[in-house]
Amino acid sequence: MESLQKKLLAVVACLTALAVFMACAMYRAIYINPENLAVTTLAWKNKSIPADMDDVSLVYFTDLEYGRYETAKRAQNVFDRIHAMNPRVLVFGGDLFEADVEITEDMKQQMIQWLSSIQAPLGKFAVLGEQDLTSPERLAQVQEIYNASQVEIIDNSSRLICNRTAAGIRLVGISPQEDWQAALQADQFTVLISHYTDPFSSEALKAAGIDYALGGNSHGTQISYPVFGGYRSWPGSETINRGETTSVEFPYYISTGTGCIKVNARLNATPEIVYILISA
Repeated sequence: MESLQKKLLAVVACLTALAVFMACAMYRAIYINPENLAVTTLAWKNKSIPADMDDVSLVYFTDLEYGRYETAKRAQNVFDRIHAMNPRVLVFGGDLFEADVEITEDMKQQMIQWLSSIQAPLGKFAVLGEQDLTSPERLAQVQEIYNASQVEIIDNSSRLICNRTAAGIRLVGISPQEDWQAALQADQFTVLISHYTDPFSSEALKAAGIDYALGGNSHGTQISYPVFGGYRSWPGSETINRGETTSVEFPYYISTGTGCIKVNARLNATPEIVYILISA
C-alpha cells in the first residue's frame, strides 16, 4: 500500500509540475512573447556580390498586421528599432494591415509617417501579401501608402540595387499570384522575396539562379508546440513554414514576422526584424 501511495504521489507531482509549466508557457505566450521583438542577424557573403556592395545593410521585416493586435504602440516599436539600424535597403514582405481591420485616415497617415521615417538611401521595397489583396479597395489603400512613403512594390518584377556603380545585387519580388517569367532575371547575386514560402520548392525555380530567398506569411506558425509543431498551417506556407528545415535549390530564411493574427499569442515563434549585412 505504501508503495502505491508513493507512485500516486509521484504521478500527482508530475501532473502538477506539467500544469504549472503549461500555465507559465501560456501566460508568456499571451502576455509577454508578442511584445518581445527580436533582431535576427544574417550575413550574405558571395563572390558574385560586387565590391561596391560590401558592408551594405538590408533590413527585412514582414507581416506587420497593423490592426487589432498589432497596436500603434507595438508598431511604433518596430519602426523605432528599424530606424535605429539605419539600413541602406529596406524590404517589407507583405501584409501591412490585418485583413479585417477598417483602415481609417488616421491609420493611413500614421503608416505613411512610419514608412517615410526610414531613409534607406538604396531603396525601399515591398511585395504584397494575401491580406493586402482582400479587396480592390484594400489594395488601393496599400498602394497609396507605399506611393506616399517612397516604397516600391516589386511583385512579379525585379530591381537592381546598386551602390555608387552599375554593379549590384538583384531583388526579385513574387506575388501570391506568382508570375515567374516576369520576375526572374538572375544575372547578378539574386534574392527572391516572396510572401508565400511554398513556391520556394517550385520546379520553375530549380534552374533560376536564385542565391537566397526571404519569406514570411506563416508567422513561424505563431504558436509552435514542442514535438507537435505548429497549431495550424497557413495557405501558401503549408509545407515550408519555419526556419530552414526543407531542402530546396537555394538557402532561404522565413521570418516569423512582427504581428499576430487570429490569436494574440506567440509560442516558440518570437516576433522579429531581420538585419542582413552584405559582403563581397
